[in-house]
Amino acid sequence: MSLYELEDLTCRHGDIVALDIPHLAIEEGGIICLTGANGSGKSTLLNLLAGLLDPVTGQVLYRGMVLSKAPQDLRDEVRREMGICLQSPYLFRTTVERNVSYGLSVRGIKGPRKARMVEKALCEVGLEDFGKRKSHALSGGEAQRVALARALVLEPRVLLLDEPMANVDAATRVLLEKVLGELIRERGITVILSTHDADQALRLGDNIVSLHSGRVVESGMENIFHGSMRKEKNRQVFDTGLCDFTVTSQREDVRTAIIPPEAIILSVDPVNTSARNVLKGKVTGIRMRNGSVEVLLDAGEEFISRITEGSLKKLGLHLGMELYLLIKAEAIKMY
Repeated sequence: MSLYELEDLTCRHGDIVALDIPHLAIEEGGIICLTGANGSGKSTLLNLLAGLLDPVTGQVLYRGMVLSKAPQDLRDEVRREMGICLQSPYLFRTTVERNVSYGLSVRGIKGPRKARMVEKALCEVGLEDFGKRKSHALSGGEAQRVALARALVLEPRVLLLDEPMANVDAATRVLLEKVLGELIRERGITVILSTHDADQALRLGDNIVSLHSGRVVESGMENIFHGSMRKEKNRQVFDTGLCDFTVTSQREDVRTAIIPPEAIILSVDPVNTSARNVLKGKVTGIRMRNGSVEVLLDAGEEFISRITEGSLKKLGLHLGMELYLLIKAEAIKMY
């Protein structure tokens, strides 16, 4: 049984479709990263998973139970298994330990047991000596860690985090990533977090769910192009205004093309190929990323191709080098 299942789900903000997900299953365990640009639907999806928002159509199932439109008592029961941290956490204007212990007090946990649980949660986020400090004197990164401790102290089964590291410094980001990794190993918590940082998603995520304009897409956040369709004699063309691609889609209403970095083949020389798209570009950057190499290219639009270190050496790539980009029409995802 999946932890979450979403079926035929749509969600709107006024006249705008915020989410349109025919089906999505999220398995229990590990870290699931929701990626996508601002406005892609990440926060809306997290609110649905938390039971804080109902879809317009469709349903959200949590461990087989229909969460959307469920009675309040069932929602309350389910939420007891969840910890939630927002991007800009609200802390009560009191001490750190009182902020962290609030949920325990609501649940009737008192005395030495409560103190031990608060101390453990603060230690887990590296704030073991912060209990007596006032919340208004904390830095942004410290406040984010207090909010995480407040969620962890309730021993949740699922931890939902909305851009938890968007407004923290590099040292805090490293610490929080370490904390989340240890949670998975030691507690078996399922962590679902949203991030616009593709590197972070690749570092942390056991699974990655990429969103674009409210839809789950097969690719990540690289090589996203906006434009319009036009029909030529024997091909369908997607035109960005700076370059165009032959595509397999027959729809006229698509406005976005996404090309997986792995689908862009690089060649030093022009070749005879079945690829319908052959572009000429220039190398503008080369970077190592999680065991592979990303090559940044300018071919009218900016492209990213992901290759192996062996291919990097074989091609002899360097900045300013001119290359051919080979892209099969069927590799281009249209939305």
